[in-house]
Amino acid sequence: FMDFAGSGVVHMCGGVAALVGAAIVGPRKGRFVGEESFDPHNLPLIILGTFILWFGWYGFNCGSTLGMQDMAQGTMAAQVAMNTTISAGACGLTVLFIRKIIYKKYDIGGM
Repeated sequence: FMDFAGSGVVHMCGGVAALVGAAIVGPRKGRFVGEESFDPHNLPLIILGTFILWFGWYGFNCGSTLGMQDMAQGTMAAQVAMNTTISAGACGLTVLFIRKIIYKKYDIGGM
């Protein structure tokens, strides 16, 4: 395991802080009434936002190698870019197929 750019520490601290905050504040009463309130409302914007976020990951993740002056840094940046692509694509496809199994239809909004 290699904690690249400290992401494990950052995400663990953020996750614990969010969990503690949610436990203190509690659920939002009256916000979500009925099953249909969880349906996505604008699929084109959801997909656009996903691709913008994915594109930003390349700048952040590959940029965390702090340069590409030599072959070792260039190889590391390439490996980071490949891991970013494979992990995001695998997660999206996994959710797509799980929702196909559960709901018997493909659901782009669930990705």
